[in-house]
Amino acid sequence: MPALLFEPLPLRGVTLQNRIIVAPMTQFSANDGVAGDWHLMHLGQFAVSGAALVLPESTYVAAEARNTPACLSLYTDEQEAAVKRIGDFFAAHG
Repeated sequence: MPALLFEPLPLRGVTLQNRIIVAPMTQFSANDGVAGDWHLMHLGQFAVSGAALVLPESTYVAAEARNTPACLSLYTDEQEAAVKRIGDFFAAHG
């Protein structure tokens, strides 16, 4: 039987180009919840490597919900812009 790793994977109306999926990895590298160059490099490597789906770490939507200020967050405009930077990289290179 041939390996299926590089075959498309249909999932509820979305078809992944292959079956390589990167699981979330908590990095504790955000600066007051803001994604930085570390996140761009860490997640971006998977975009350019050909992974079909990359799941980022837990992303908190309220300051009081996060474990530490180093947790990736998405409740301020600055945090939104930082996450958008990573999304734009994926759109261009992933």
